Amino acid sequence: MLSEIDVLKPRDLDDALDMLHENPNGLKIVAGGSDIIVQLRDGVIKPSRLLNILPVKELRYVRKSGDRVQIGALATYNDIVTSRLTLDHAWPLVQAAKQIGAIQLQNTATLGGNLGNASPAGDSLPPLYALDAVVVTQSKVGKREIPIEQFFTWYRKTALKPDELIVAVHFKALAEDDRGAYMKLGLREANAISIVDVATVLRGRSSGETFDEARVALGAVAPNIRRARACEQALTHKPITREIMKNAATLAVQDAVPIDDIRGSAQYRKDVVVSLVYESLDEAIFG
Repeated sequence: MLSEIDVLKPRDLDDALDMLHENPNGLKIVAGGSDIIVQLRDGVIKPSRLLNILPVKELRYVRKSGDRVQIGALATYNDIVTSRLTLDHAWPLVQAAKQIGAIQLQNTATLGGNLGNASPAGDSLPPLYALDAVVVTQSKVGKREIPIEQFFTWYRKTALKPDELIVAVHFKALAEDDRGAYMKLGLREANAISIVDVATVLRGRSSGETFDEARVALGAVAPNIRRARACEQALTHKPITREIMKNAATLAVQDAVPIDDIRGSAQYRKDVVVSLVYESLDEAIFG
């Protein structure tokens, strides 16, 4: 029964870290609660105590420091969608946030919660990979900054220690000449778990449509988010034509190792990867 679970509500960040320090193996962290309620209902997790960090208002922000965008763990998807900073400097993340459920969910679900849930179908994760984000964690001992590709270790597994909280993410702001896009395929247009989703970021435009760096991240096609390395190489230091984009999209499937499930077969997902990578590049460059 959900009513049999104790819920702890810290006053602030220090209070939350004290509670984690005192109960390192006995607390399940709740942020917006949109994922954990379903997991509790379905019996996927059976914690005896929850740590509800929603009152920790100091973790809810979107701001810029130098050339980096910083987003607090308790920033909601609506915060991301409506922030001028993310609209100007992290638009693939904004595009993903707009597709995470209905507006009611966007008002409650948090970026930190999506990170902590660690689902390979988490819509915000491919954009964060493509943006080369760093996850900031904190415990009583201090803070750690973990590159996002090291933060996720396997299916629903992270490098988060039992006495740590995710407190923020940060990444280099996209410049005006940078390009990027996010694409998702679900079983319906809204409120659907991703069958496949793709985020692309192209940085360092030198001349025409030639870029010094390309990052392409694939979601829902492996136990965790995958970078499409061969695809990225095909896009770097070359004038990006539609022919180059088609070739790169075909190469992206090399890094997809999907499974068959009720939402789609492995082969279908591989076919979708090719289509979505091409569409995301087309949107980024010519859209």
